[in-house]
Amino acid sequence: MPDFNRPEPLVEPLVPRERLPEKVTEDEPTVTEEAASIISGVFGKYAAKTVPLPPVEDLVAQIDEYITRMGQSLDSLDGSPQYAANAGDIVRNANALALIALAVGLSETDSKYKKSASHIIAAAQNLAAATTLDEGRKAYETLKASLTNTESEKLLSWSDKVADLSPAMKALPNLSSTVNRVTNTERKLAALMDGQTQRVLGQIAAMAAISQGTIPNVNETTKPDAMEEWKKYCEEFRDAAIRANTAARQYAKDKADKKEPDYSMFSNAFRTMIESCDDCHRTFYPSAVGMQ
Repeated sequence: MPDFNRPEPLVEPLVPRERLPEKVTEDEPTVTEEAASIISGVFGKYAAKTVPLPPVEDLVAQIDEYITRMGQSLDSLDGSPQYAANAGDIVRNANALALIALAVGLSETDSKYKKSASHIIAAAQNLAAATTLDEGRKAYETLKASLTNTESEKLLSWSDKVADLSPAMKALPNLSSTVNRVTNTERKLAALMDGQTQRVLGQIAAMAAISQGTIPNVNETTKPDAMEEWKKYCEEFRDAAIRANTAARQYAKDKADKKEPDYSMFSNAFRTMIESCDDCHRTFYPSAVGMQ
């Protein structure tokens, strides 16, 4: 259960680091002038723009959720002769995990996975690419090890394409339908206050991170030249998910403070998020309207 008494904003910005890396140890060289110029250009382009995303603890919670679920999925495939045909949920969740790790790595707020983010991304990509159960199990063990790997941290940017669009997009209806099932009445949402709040906050936060992280994937859409339009829809859905996350957090806070919570604030925000997704579908994937 989150500590709602901490004096922190409900929505924290996640932005790339603003300072250039300096000498790591006395034995290692400093960044070359050429590399520094490239890095400076990247920071100049991205550090100036704050990218709003939900609190980092919600994203961290969803990373843990995905790690557990993918382990369970691999166990369920034990003995299956058709790994590739039956591992769709693993591929979907691994791609979503890479995007969430990107957001965590770019967060100004520290977390247990911040310095491991680039390693988590690489391991998640490797798991998504597995074609046999043996490959999947080995990749999963590497993924678990990556959670504590803080060596040779790689610079990350929102311009990085770290996931495949199709499985990442499939994660959105999977997450939204899961949240909807347990929040579509006030009685259900109130029941979540008994230890399940963080799980739902993580699922909603994940949708914001996935939407932000798939902006570089425009070339995989039905309109690869419509970058500005794609970016607009991604940001609109991201912001709608942020508001839904904030509303759910506020509901939980009011409940904990013995105040009368406003369920309509959450339900309206969640509905707006779904409508935002359909708006994007109407332009890029008309056949998917209403599938959230």
